[in-house]
Amino acid sequence: MRRSVEVSGKTVDEVLERASRYFDVPKENLSYEVLSENRGFLGILVPRTVRVRVWVGSDENVPEHEEQQRFQTKLNETEKISDRKESDRSETVSTEELGKAREEIRDFFQNLILKMNIDIEYHVRENGGRVLLDIDGQDAGLLIGKHGETLEALESFLKILLVKNGFARVGLDVDVSGYKKRREETLTKLARKMASKVVQDNRRFKFEPMNARERRIIHTTLKDNPKIITYSIGEEPERRVVVDLKNGKKKDSHQRKSLSTRKKP
Repeated sequence: MRRSVEVSGKTVDEVLERASRYFDVPKENLSYEVLSENRGFLGILVPRTVRVRVWVGSDENVPEHEEQQRFQTKLNETEKISDRKESDRSETVSTEELGKAREEIRDFFQNLILKMNIDIEYHVRENGGRVLLDIDGQDAGLLIGKHGETLEALESFLKILLVKNGFARVGLDVDVSGYKKRREETLTKLARKMASKVVQDNRRFKFEPMNARERRIIHTTLKDNPKIITYSIGEEPERRVVVDLKNGKKKDSHQRKSLSTRKKP
């Protein structure tokens, strides 16, 4: 029987790597179909998001919805340890390697803004074993985009650039006019507010789709709340955080409405 899952990632190769680990078979044994592509920053990225159906022949009889749930569980476990892996990687980077990576980012970004003909200022620096690119100026907003999508795409592209040029161990953070800090403050306040509402209303809450960095902000903010659990559902770019009660019977909003409008006998 054919086992299949739908997987999203930045490239088809990344998708096949993840599916290979999940099915525990070599990539060469997988079949796939590209369902959709979302082009990235200024059209110069490889597809920023590609959604693929991947399948493999198997004697195991697993319904498709259960297979997808298994994959989502595996994805959640991987997401929980991603921060630690990123931290461990940055600690192994030498000063020389970090300096070369910084110059790589500086040279490429300088050429990029010249071609774009926009009025911005930027500063490339090192901090904690990572390269930081800070952007500001009159046209800086163009590099943020709706909900930070352009900023996310730019950062993803520069990370790909580092990997292709031999700096895979070097971490990179890109920010525009302090957008990430402001967004983190907003999400932190919102997470606490919605956690209180979940406890008060006795029902779970689903955030809008967010990127991995923003989802981690929600998880981190609420991880010590004794009454709340958080988890992620869906696949990129529709992956989102759910805030739920640790114990007790939960109701969704539509259930509460039905109960409140039901006539007494």
